[in-house]
Amino acid sequence: MENVFLPALTLIGFIGGFLSGLLGLGGGVVMLPLLTFIGGVPLKLATGTDLVHVFIASATGMFFHYRNGIVDLKAGVLLGIAGIVGGFAGSLLSVQLSAHNLQSIYLLVVALAITILLIPLKSENKDYKMGNFNKTLGVTIGIGVGSLTGLLGMGGGFIIIPLSIYLLEIPLRVTIGTSLLFILISSMGTIGAKFKVGQIHLPITLFVISGSVIGALLGAHISRKIHIKYLRLILISVLGLIFITVGFKTFFK
Repeated sequence: MENVFLPALTLIGFIGGFLSGLLGLGGGVVMLPLLTFIGGVPLKLATGTDLVHVFIASATGMFFHYRNGIVDLKAGVLLGIAGIVGGFAGSLLSVQLSAHNLQSIYLLVVALAITILLIPLKSENKDYKMGNFNKTLGVTIGIGVGSLTGLLGMGGGFIIIPLSIYLLEIPLRVTIGTSLLFILISSMGTIGAKFKVGQIHLPITLFVISGSVIGALLGAHISRKIHIKYLRLILISVLGLIFITVGFKTFFK
């Protein structure tokens, strides 16, 4: 733990919280590289710390979006409960994998999310009614993304957002708030599993979440004021930057 840079952890938490509220990411896709490469947190501890941050940040951001009527409660709860099931399996599997393997899986999932978001979308489902989506497909997506949550310590928002838009046909702005509800629910069970396998370090976690709440509130407030096409562009840009940075660190360090 001597390599952990504690003063940077609060700022990292703020950045993750801001992106959580702004894009519905949960912040995990950004937090993992920041915690490991800048904060100096060992990868497996970073996955546990990140999940606690994700829980706090997503709860804060989701509440703000819910007050503005852009959270599909039925979709978020169904996918979230399915995510808990997958989360336990992913957490137990993560113990068996090396840090390099986890980073490689992480890169593959980020690449998949970017690829899906780059597929042209003819138009959003403007007639979408809350709760009107394919429930069977939703459960399948929830279990799959929940497994990645437990495996990689990320909220899963970066992959569930494109899947919800393209497969469940939920509009982007509703998907952002709903994604945070999914993340909130699915992370509950996964946090318990991370405690069980010793991948949550309390002091590190407290430093991180001290910046998460303010960041999430600010991000959610700004999200309401940005046009959908710009939110989509920001999401793709953030994922692209992360893919390049983490890929370089993983394979060319």
